[in-house]
Amino acid sequence: MSDFLQLAQSLSVALKALQMYTATHPRSQEALAAAHAVLERSLVEQERLQFVVSGARAFVDSQVQDTRSPHVASLVRLVSERGVSGFVFERGVAAEELLAFLQGLATKPPKLEEQGGFETLLTAAGVRHIRVSQTRYQEVQEGEEMGAGDKAPTFNPAPPPPSSPSSPSPENLVKFIREALLASLGKVGDAPYGPVSDGLEDGLGFLRGFQPADLRGLGALGLELGLGDGMPTPAQLGTLRQVLMGLTPEVQLGLLAGLSSLPDHPAGLALGVKALAGELLAVATSSALAKGASWLQLRGPLQEILRPLSDREALVRTLSAHLHTSGLDASQAVAVLRHLEWEVLSLEAKLLKVLEEGYLFELSLEQRLALLRELLDLRRFDDFLRVQDAMLDSLRSDRADLRMKAIRTLAGVARWAHDPGLPPGGEGSLAESLRAHFAWEPDPPILRWTTEALESLLIALVHRGDLGIVISDLQDLEGLCAFLEEQQPWRNDALAQLRAALGRIELLDAAIDHAFTLERERMILEMHPYLDFLGDPMAQHLVARLGEESDRTRRGRLVEAVRSMGPAALSALMDALGSPTWYLVRNALTLLSDMGDAGCVPAVIPLLRHPEPRVRRTAVRALWKLGGPVAEPHLLARMKDTDGETMHEILFALGQLRSEGSLTQVAELALDKRVLERLRIQALDTLGHIASPKALPTLLECLRRKGFFGGGEGPAVRLAAAKALAAIEAPEAHAALQRYVDSEPKGEQRDTLQRLLDRPVLP
Repeated sequence: MSDFLQLAQSLSVALKALQMYTATHPRSQEALAAAHAVLERSLVEQERLQFVVSGARAFVDSQVQDTRSPHVASLVRLVSERGVSGFVFERGVAAEELLAFLQGLATKPPKLEEQGGFETLLTAAGVRHIRVSQTRYQEVQEGEEMGAGDKAPTFNPAPPPPSSPSSPSPENLVKFIREALLASLGKVGDAPYGPVSDGLEDGLGFLRGFQPADLRGLGALGLELGLGDGMPTPAQLGTLRQVLMGLTPEVQLGLLAGLSSLPDHPAGLALGVKALAGELLAVATSSALAKGASWLQLRGPLQEILRPLSDREALVRTLSAHLHTSGLDASQAVAVLRHLEWEVLSLEAKLLKVLEEGYLFELSLEQRLALLRELLDLRRFDDFLRVQDAMLDSLRSDRADLRMKAIRTLAGVARWAHDPGLPPGGEGSLAESLRAHFAWEPDPPILRWTTEALESLLIALVHRGDLGIVISDLQDLEGLCAFLEEQQPWRNDALAQLRAALGRIELLDAAIDHAFTLERERMILEMHPYLDFLGDPMAQHLVARLGEESDRTRRGRLVEAVRSMGPAALSALMDALGSPTWYLVRNALTLLSDMGDAGCVPAVIPLLRHPEPRVRRTAVRALWKLGGPVAEPHLLARMKDTDGETMHEILFALGQLRSEGSLTQVAELALDKRVLERLRIQALDTLGHIASPKALPTLLECLRRKGFFGGGEGPAVRLAAAKALAAIEAPEAHAALQRYVDSEPKGEQRDTLQRLLDRPVLP
């Protein structure tokens, strides 16, 4: 086996590297990685690789190896010195597990024994995919006939110390045969596979990933028992029974599932095991139940065992009798058999039993759903609707057990409404019946399934964009429940659950994404009522999406959607003011300035100092719109410590507020020639909006024309001052402007000032 020679060589190199360097040394890491890669390649086409030592000979997966290879000979020596007879690599071996294995080979035998042996070392290191075997195999002497391609004698354990000079005791014989059996199945060193008396605790995990055992290598077991091609003798059958009944439920069930892989020779082995199959099944099942397994966990393994067997009815009778005698529920075993009988029926035969013979509720939930899904996938819609109608009729039954079976099945059907979809007419009749059932069902546990089914239908409607139907259906349910003679809190809780389900993130996203596909008019018509219907959950999510959306057009749609919710969105917008996303804060401020009131002012004030200038400017705008005169002191406080763009917004706000309290600071700004001219012009414009006669001195100063030796103002500032002066409705302001016009030299500047003087003052 050249592949194994390559693996043996890579293991030898890695082992030497570990002996010369530490495990973390680059040389060791490189050699370990190379060995692990070779091992992984070896396990690509097989689940495991078994190395067995018998005397001086070595076998890999029962094939004899050439021990003249120094690497194979080294492995034989290392394994033998450490008290084990071989090892098994299973697919999935991690590099850390291989490292622990090589470190075990590198550990001196006395020290390894002090640590509890090789097996203990691997267990302590958490190794799960490498096992060592301590079963001793008979040595094949030089010159003996191997036969069959030099296959290893997998089941030839060295006999135990005899209880008499001539033969081992029966107890020892059973024990050693059982150990050999476990070794062949790769179970040696794995605690859950030990005798039943060892206890299982966590040993039932195999039920989640149940696999049949591979029994092809058990021919040697039959030979050890002295079996031939005929039926075993009673004594041989008794010994075989002791061997099999002493195994754990896991191994017993795995053996039963793998019966088809038993070897043809000796035929007596297969005959004996099959003769004991019913008893073995009964013992394994009752033991698993006693250890805490449920019928739900056992159902799959039992079906896999019974499915290929022609005599499964006889095995189930034996199992049922044993369970009944043990005081356990035998009906579950019969249900497993019924499931298998149902499996082999044609679709037409199944429909006949369900629709004509009343077999619908004899099936399990899984079988009913599987039948309906098969009809749906085959597009046999008429048959699907006939079965669905039979279940809808059962919702009106006086028997709670039938209603429960029907509604659990219908809840499964309702989950298909979104994907792959129900037949035409199927969803409508289902929804109508479920709403009626929701209003009268007196049993809360049954109503929980009705609620789940209705929730699935609502989810499908949301994903399709049928938002108006969602509102209508929920309002219908509320109306139906309102006519009940007595209030039932659990029914109201179910209604609240349906409403709450629509607030799940994925459904809010589905509704919003649908809105993006609509024209503006349709969005207003279809989407806005749904936004109002959901209220705060939708408002919160719209605002959150607003902070995430990178597409400008979509952001505009989101802003419009939030605005359409009016006061219902205020709480979400207030929360957004604390977001680290600056543009979300800006958008929230913009919306608040249109929708909020003075109660929002305290939350806006801190944002005048926001690190992002665009947020500061928007905060100024929101503050004066929401607070009116209340905003004035906060705006004035920021005039001496802000950027030019924000100052521009503050001046505009003070002008809109006609803030006479700001005259002093605004006038100082207008007169300060160190300030940018555009800000001085804005300050003069603000004085014009305030229109207070107290601003006359400042305005007259800014109207002075530049002289030959300096002083005075340029045309832009003078024009701004003139406009502000014209806005003041006071005789002295008009007279002052007239004097300046009269003193102005003829030209364009004078004409502009004259037009200001002649222009009527707007109220």
